[in-house]
Amino acid sequence: MSWLVVARQEAWLTATARSVRLLAGLLVLVCAIGGYVFPVFDPGPHTTAHFGGYVSGWLGTLVPLIGLVVGYNAVVGERRSGALVLSLSLPHRRRDVVLGKLVGRLVPVVAAIVAGGLLAGALVVYPFGEFTVVAYVAFVGATVALGVVYTALGVAISTLVATKTRATVAAFGIYVLFVGVWTELEGAIEFALASIGLDQEGIPASVELLLALEPTTAYDRIVAGAIDPAGSVGDAWYLGEWVALALLVLWATVPLGIAYRRFAGVDLP
Repeated sequence: MSWLVVARQEAWLTATARSVRLLAGLLVLVCAIGGYVFPVFDPGPHTTAHFGGYVSGWLGTLVPLIGLVVGYNAVVGERRSGALVLSLSLPHRRRDVVLGKLVGRLVPVVAAIVAGGLLAGALVVYPFGEFTVVAYVAFVGATVALGVVYTALGVAISTLVATKTRATVAAFGIYVLFVGVWTELEGAIEFALASIGLDQEGIPASVELLLALEPTTAYDRIVAGAIDPAGSVGDAWYLGEWVALALLVLWATVPLGIAYRRFAGVDLP
């Protein structure tokens, strides 16, 4: 279980980093603000199930940022400093290093999401709200899954590239593409179709399927389709919440698996 040794050390180093503590604190603060304002400004019903739909947009913006920031320097930092070669001279295989760093860096991300979820849930329930246990556990679990996806993407980037500058640029590019650009593509496509008079049929199914592949969009569909009673998803099979859950699993495993395969065959300086 060599990866456990790496994971313990990585969890401690990551949790004590100032930037990680600030981002984790920001996440808990955002959850607390959401839990406080939801009963005040939302017409109701004030249940933790409806709260998931209320705050998912906030978390869909912040959690990817935290995951990428936590993960993007996991491997490349030690690779450039020479510490990675030293680690591999110990009884650690490259697989143990990558898996251990992923698990270790997930610890503060998951802890912040769970802590924020517990605090927000308490604020929603007190004094007149309703706590829906299964739905809220599912919501926190879906948010944790989103954090796992983006942390894994960050570690995948860190495993693929050879310099911290490239890792920073790649992580920033993925965040802007998925969180800033991708979510606006549907509106842009609808506007373009309307401009040329082809909006009667709506967005083509192939384009709609492509838009549905992005992980934050998949997270939103899980919340809307399986957790928030007021939410809904499209009728197409590829817009369903179970397909969205499968997409999150693929996003959490495939890019990191590809990055590891390349990293396993690279000669380290």
